[in-house]
Amino acid sequence: MVLVVAACQAGDGSVLPPRPASGTPTPDVVQRSSVRPHDAVLKAYVEYWKVLSAAGKSSPEEGRALLRPYVQGDYLDHLVDGIRQMTEQGREPYGEVVPRVKEVRVGEKRAEVTDCQDTSMAGMADRRTHQLIPGTAKMATANITASLEQSSDGRWRLTGLSMKEAACTPPSR
Repeated sequence: MVLVVAACQAGDGSVLPPRPASGTPTPDVVQRSSVRPHDAVLKAYVEYWKVLSAAGKSSPEEGRALLRPYVQGDYLDHLVDGIRQMTEQGREPYGEVVPRVKEVRVGEKRAEVTDCQDTSMAGMADRRTHQLIPGTAKMATANITASLEQSSDGRWRLTGLSMKEAACTPPSR
């Protein structure tokens, strides 16, 4: 986190420059939002799910470009292979999943998210007709654990995801 502090001493005879007009940034002062690591991890995880559906409906190359800000390493290659397989099978994601994060644990450069995601409105669709393929929307929830790492650019990216067979209960709101 970067904190910029400006100080002036009263009575030293110095004259401050005029204030810029409202809404005009001061060129010599850099401001950064102070986002807590927990919030940055949570945001990266939730955004990943929004982008994943769009990536699944695109070509493998476009999918890689869409996912790159949210996923890295072998997991990115795994997802792109999945997009390639769905394309070959004439399938695409249908509907949307709704993350219901139960826990976020953050370490120095690694994090883990536990999610009991609502999958009741998601399944697989025919890539030509975009219609739900019967029998593909089965589970009401998915018990997920996601691993994330903070990259050298400061962004949190998923490095892996696992689904547990055990049922889960979403957190109460």
